[in-house]
Amino acid sequence: MSIYSPSSPFTSVPPEIWLQIFRTATYIPGEWDTSATTPYSGLFTSWDPLQERAYRVVLPLRRTIVQVSRLWWEIGSEVLYASFYSAFLYGHISPGTLLDHFERSLSARPALGRFVKRLALIWPQKGHSSKIDHVLQLCPNTLILSFYDMGAPYDGSWKPTILTNHVRILDATVRFFSQKEIVQVLCSLVSLEILHLAGLKQEPEESSHHGTLRLSALRLLSLSFQDRQAVGYWAPLLLTADLPRLTSLSTNLGGGPLPFAIDIWQRITFFQCILGGHDALKPEMFRSLTQLHLGIEDQPLRHQQSHFPFHQLHHLTIFCWVLPYSPVTGWKRIMEGFLALPLSRSEMPLLRVLGLEWEEHGIQGYSILTSEHGHYSSFLDYLESLTLEFERVGVQFQEVIRSNIYHIPTPMKDVIKNTRDNMRIPVL
Repeated sequence: MSIYSPSSPFTSVPPEIWLQIFRTATYIPGEWDTSATTPYSGLFTSWDPLQERAYRVVLPLRRTIVQVSRLWWEIGSEVLYASFYSAFLYGHISPGTLLDHFERSLSARPALGRFVKRLALIWPQKGHSSKIDHVLQLCPNTLILSFYDMGAPYDGSWKPTILTNHVRILDATVRFFSQKEIVQVLCSLVSLEILHLAGLKQEPEESSHHGTLRLSALRLLSLSFQDRQAVGYWAPLLLTADLPRLTSLSTNLGGGPLPFAIDIWQRITFFQCILGGHDALKPEMFRSLTQLHLGIEDQPLRHQQSHFPFHQLHHLTIFCWVLPYSPVTGWKRIMEGFLALPLSRSEMPLLRVLGLEWEEHGIQGYSILTSEHGHYSSFLDYLESLTLEFERVGVQFQEVIRSNIYHIPTPMKDVIKNTRDNMRIPVL
């Protein structure tokens, strides 16, 4: 009996099946997905370290697979070259060196550049402007484009002349750019559907863009401001922006002068605000809102009823900021404060899912001292009673862990069971 090999001429498995196996074995959730409806779909954003972690895990396996044989090279190249990240440091190899190697590979085999769907680059430093333009030219089918801020000043003379209308997701940290330069880039991307911008800051008035920002295809917008003064600086541009398809909005800062027109607010179905300051928000602004992701700091959820239409919500996620190694004795008190909103049918008749984002590691991820096990068990009992009460009124109670790359919520009853099982393991 001969040894089975994918390169064997006797194999009856078609290349399409091997390709699907390759994709499954090196899968990163949403790596090339442009259909996201919330900021959690797709491969997150350039300031999220999960992206680096995922790519570091799968890249060696992808390389190994295509080196098995000529057949595997032909089958797997479209997966290996579909993403390229020059933004991360691999040992002693700098991002510039990685970009040099990638550019030479594509120049030698131009057909490989047509496989590229996602490019993650750093903003060009001195001497790299033309190189990045060349790489973009060699990758004519790029759908997702990220630009990272590695902390060094960019080459301000660079103008992105190769950004063409096929880019559908732009994800960039832009703290070194003026408002005029940012708008120039955005206006060149006529097919842009998803936009993540971080590092938005306040600038001198002469750096402002005085025209209208038009993004006719944009449906998901995520903005991260450096401070509240930056919100005010960007307000005039965003208040007049033409965004006819925008339905998903995420921002790190609420309150202040709201930088969006009322017609945009009334079309929003998903809204996320990590930090508080919702004083200027009113329920009547959110005519279409069904999903809300709310960071409420130390205020009870009930205090937010004057700002959001809880009676419309189908899905509510609460971001609960708990410092690592905080005393377990206070967890129940914190939770009771956050959830001080009765889930009665009169107040939240349409709610189906309640998510708890318990900082980064989740309830199971904390190191609990033996002396605190009693308080921890009491806290789990409290969560279990909540879960049963929510189930009684038809609401799924879930936990969302930010450090989980899949961002798949876990039913709270499973979290409680797994935590209790782990607590029974004796400490050696």
